[in-house]
Amino acid sequence: MKKVILLLLNCFILSSSFGQASTIIAKFSRFYKANQADSIYTLFSAPMKSALHAEGNRQFFKEMKEQLGEITGTTASPVQTGSITEFRLSFEKPIMDYAVYIENEKVAGIYQKEISKKRADALPDESPDNFSVENKIGKLYGTLTLPKQQGKVPVVVMIGGSGPTDRNMNQGKELSTNSFLMLAKGLAANGIAAVRYDKRAVGKSAAATQTANISLDDYINDANLFFNKLSADSRFSKVIILGHSEGALIGLIAALQVKPAAYISLCGMEHNLVDLMGQQLKPVLSLTEYQIFREIADSLKAGKMVKRAMPSTFAPLFTPSSQSFLISSLKYDASTEIKKLNIPLLVVGGTTDIQIPAVAATHLAKLNSRATLKIIPGMNHILKKAPLDQALNVATYSIPSLPLHPGLLPVITAFIKSNIK
Repeated sequence: MKKVILLLLNCFILSSSFGQASTIIAKFSRFYKANQADSIYTLFSAPMKSALHAEGNRQFFKEMKEQLGEITGTTASPVQTGSITEFRLSFEKPIMDYAVYIENEKVAGIYQKEISKKRADALPDESPDNFSVENKIGKLYGTLTLPKQQGKVPVVVMIGGSGPTDRNMNQGKELSTNSFLMLAKGLAANGIAAVRYDKRAVGKSAAATQTANISLDDYINDANLFFNKLSADSRFSKVIILGHSEGALIGLIAALQVKPAAYISLCGMEHNLVDLMGQQLKPVLSLTEYQIFREIADSLKAGKMVKRAMPSTFAPLFTPSSQSFLISSLKYDASTEIKKLNIPLLVVGGTTDIQIPAVAATHLAKLNSRATLKIIPGMNHILKKAPLDQALNVATYSIPSLPLHPGLLPVITAFIKSNIK
């Protein structure tokens, strides 16, 4: 999972001195304080004006002022990139910062940034390596969280999403959520055990790497190892599989293979990874770029690697290893596979999920008569309460102390207790 950038211009072709840049950022701040969005617009480079037209610019700065308040600080970055001078803006409401890039006396880009001040809001580390399995290339480490009650209890295998996501649903500063840690603790408080784990090549499982290209089946097989070990453990009455985002697809296929007591999909995709990428990229690509993306997608769906030149806007998504992984994943389509599942299943979506819209959960649930659908108002992709506004929504991705959406845990515990006897 990648950080969403509100406005990113990829090519900077002009130049300026630091003194000139300081003058521009001073004008920017003065116009912002005076609510003069049109004046700010005159500071933009031609690509910026093309990317954000005058009316969109007015709306952008109106929402910024409402959400963040006045600019309280302007700091030049000590490290400059080529001819670009970066200034960090801080605001009255410390939800996020913005970086403004100046080049040749013009504003060449605006980025959303994590607030620069240090936060003392991380939860204590409650992730002991007390549960592990071994695959063919190494050991995968996880954390088993147990309820205090005696006797056999149900246990949930929790499968994380795409990218280097660790057992707590974190990927460093830009994705620091602790959502799986909070969910495991919440389940334990309700008499349900949980295992969450660092997938291969991530966190404590970093040594479990391989030189050959990884496939989606590798992740599925790893999930099955955790399931099988828990199934053989006398402490547990039933084993449930829960997957989030890409992990929901992994968990779905694993559930078809190992037959858990139930399956839970949190913010899962409707079809496959390539189609999901297309949905996420289409709003930010030009027509020409999107057409190139579609051609690449068609080649991958035909099982063919692509070696052509690609636009810089999405070329990093299609490295040879990424293409190999995507081709391996295309043998599975969530809408097809979910029809085959003959166990109780819960499909959960959030109305403010800006990565996988809640309609995906609605469509998936309709495909299986045993499915329970829950759409949680105001829940975003990382399972936190957030507005639909993109900037404020993404800001929650780097505040690990934010609690889970209050509607999520009751939905999951009620489903497990009503279906697991």
